[in-house]
Amino acid sequence: MPIIIKDFKWRQTINTIIIQVPLRGIHQSKVEIFTCPRYIRASYSPYFFEIFPLEPVDRDKSRCTLTETEITFELFKETPREWENLELDLPKSEKNQLKTRLIEEEHSRFAKECEDKLMKKSQLKKTAVREQICLETQQRETIESIKNNEKVKALGDLKEWKEDLISPSPKIVELDSSDDEGNQSQVAPAKVEVKRQKSLANLPKIKYNLKKCNIKDSVPLPRQNTTVTVEFTNRELPTPSRESRLEEEQEWLRKQSEVRRSAGFLSEDLRPEEKNPVYLLAKGDEFMKNNNYLGAISAYSFGIKLSEKYPDLYRKRGEAHYAVGNMQRCIEDCSQALDLMKPAVSANFLERIECIIRRGKALFQFGFREQGFREIEVAYKMQPDNDELKELLTRFMDELNNAKNKSDDN
Repeated sequence: MPIIIKDFKWRQTINTIIIQVPLRGIHQSKVEIFTCPRYIRASYSPYFFEIFPLEPVDRDKSRCTLTETEITFELFKETPREWENLELDLPKSEKNQLKTRLIEEEHSRFAKECEDKLMKKSQLKKTAVREQICLETQQRETIESIKNNEKVKALGDLKEWKEDLISPSPKIVELDSSDDEGNQSQVAPAKVEVKRQKSLANLPKIKYNLKKCNIKDSVPLPRQNTTVTVEFTNRELPTPSRESRLEEEQEWLRKQSEVRRSAGFLSEDLRPEEKNPVYLLAKGDEFMKNNNYLGAISAYSFGIKLSEKYPDLYRKRGEAHYAVGNMQRCIEDCSQALDLMKPAVSANFLERIECIIRRGKALFQFGFREQGFREIEVAYKMQPDNDELKELLTRFMDELNNAKNKSDDN
């Protein structure tokens, strides 16, 4: 049966309503909020708070702020005026009917909003695909146009070249020649007029003099030295790729992945938005409910890698270690959680007692009975009305006395 919160505070202006609801030592992460224009609800076990505003409020402008000690609702009135009362004066049966109807309307509105978002996203995707197709079509047309222009230009140059072959203009060639008998004396440059009408047989045999050619200018320079950097891809196995057996390596990696997944949790299976400490805490709690302690330890450990200052992850991992009998790790996690839950305030009172009790049990079972007994004694002094703690303290005291009596007899 939930405890109804009635000692909340509220004040108003012409435009706003401010409501302050105490948290009563409950952590703010455990609060569930539901709001609509005619109904406000906050649930944090074992406490429950709800109101039916006298008039509708503006959901888009209104805000809810969570602190370590209270929940603050800042509600904006749809009609600016002073309210006589905070909420409607209705019988309990009518309130229940109104609450059911408002919750169903809010759920229907939310489902419709999600559907509209999906439809809008689909339309945007279709528009993007259509624009991409148009862009690619324009690019293809531009490329085809450039190809055609280059083709026309090349064909035009070929046509001009053919016309020049058919009717070449006369050219005057100046050559250095020597006679057929190998004389090295220079002859006066002969001017030869080449005409298409002359036969090639009538052309004089010419031997070109290459002495004037500068061969050194045609020799290329030596190549410059440079350094080539080679980078290799990372491999999970140390064997070089040229010496490895790819199929066997893939089989080994697959088996290792199945072994890690059999523990109930594998970080590679998570989406980027799921790599969140709060999500991993909830995932570990789900594993704990199903008695999958190894999976819970894996989830909490991965969450600790992401956020090393989150005490709830250490506290819950200590509980999982205690369940599998790993007392040393349980003691370490409980101690770390207690160090992070400083300063000691009422908001973390129950979590601190839980860590102290679990650390005391682990110490007692690990063989440090006096230290474990002192831990339980400290927890009992913090919460003297806890009957379970009293019974546990009595049992530990009896076991200590029996152990002392046996040692004295020996």
